[in-house]
Amino acid sequence: MKKYFALFIILFLINSCSKKEEKFELFSAESFAYSMDNGWELNATVRAKGFEQKENENRFSAKLSYYADIRTPEGKLANKVSSGVIDKTENEKISEIPIESQIKLDSTYKTGNYKIIFHIKDELSGKEIFIESFFELSK
Repeated sequence: MKKYFALFIILFLINSCSKKEEKFELFSAESFAYSMDNGWELNATVRAKGFEQKENENRFSAKLSYYADIRTPEGKLANKVSSGVIDKTENEKISEIPIESQIKLDSTYKTGNYKIIFHIKDELSGKEIFIESFFELSK
């Protein structure tokens, strides 16, 4: 009986000390727009964590690509109003990556409540996720 108990304790310790894979996720999505002479400027940010990383000679690298869509108050979708690639390398494991967009919206965008949708792809794992944030256009 003591052998089984000792074996159970050892297995429990091994399991609790083993690396647990962090889920690829987006969080802290924020967006706001301010009025300009001929439209608005939209500033939007989101943070990503749990992405795959490569280690080479004690340097960690991650690569995320993204694009953003905007949904109007009427439900119409403006596709890929912003896009980019973030290729980051650090001397230690990267805990999170901020993704930021500044988007000029012309006068065809009317006042109202909008939604920006960030689509993020982890280029190393191939996983894709999205997150939404709401903002208002007002004079």
